[in-house]
Amino acid sequence: MSVRSDEAAASPLPRITGRSSSHYTRLARMFALELDVACEFAPVYDLASLDERSYTGNPALKLPVLSHGGTVVFGTENICRTLAELAPRSAVILWPENLRDAPARNAQELVWHAMQAQVQLGFGTQIAGLPPDSIYFVKAATGLRNALAWLDERAPSIIATLPPHDLGMLEVSLFCLLEHLAFRTTVPLAPYVRLGDFARVFGQRASARSTTYRFDTPARD
Repeated sequence: MSVRSDEAAASPLPRITGRSSSHYTRLARMFALELDVACEFAPVYDLASLDERSYTGNPALKLPVLSHGGTVVFGTENICRTLAELAPRSAVILWPENLRDAPARNAQELVWHAMQAQVQLGFGTQIAGLPPDSIYFVKAATGLRNALAWLDERAPSIIATLPPHDLGMLEVSLFCLLEHLAFRTTVPLAPYVRLGDFARVFGQRASARSTTYRFDTPARD
């Protein structure tokens, strides 16, 4: 178990409950850093837990979760929007609904799909130990590779033509996805050279350097 929901509510700072090895958690933590919202972090060590309290009361047993005062927020995008509301300064944020054309909207949709496929493959084959040759995982891997090929061909030019902004969901989510694929390999990234170049440049941001992927381990007494 990680953190009880009543303990999170008592914290004076917003608290992100999640995993340092999760791209969804990293996305929320990067938004907090980019927006100068000081947050505590509560890691969940056992992803197989079926206890809602391990997920700060999220009935779907999913991460991340944001707790602030008496409010609990489920889901990465909801958390990012809440962090924007808590930010001490205004920022121009490019949310998915602000994307102006079909290619940009498709890019965001494929990033969301690829992030979910990475969870499906990682949890199913690496954590649960299920056979990777199941059609369930074969199709997920094929769809993930297809999405990455589409993004590799189009995402750099799409990002280059986005309207001016301080922070964009598309870029941060794409970066978190790409680094997660390198951290927990399910499909190789080597064929996607343009995406690799994007990740290397975006990875120079302070928020990226402060949230590198790792596996959380409980402190020993």
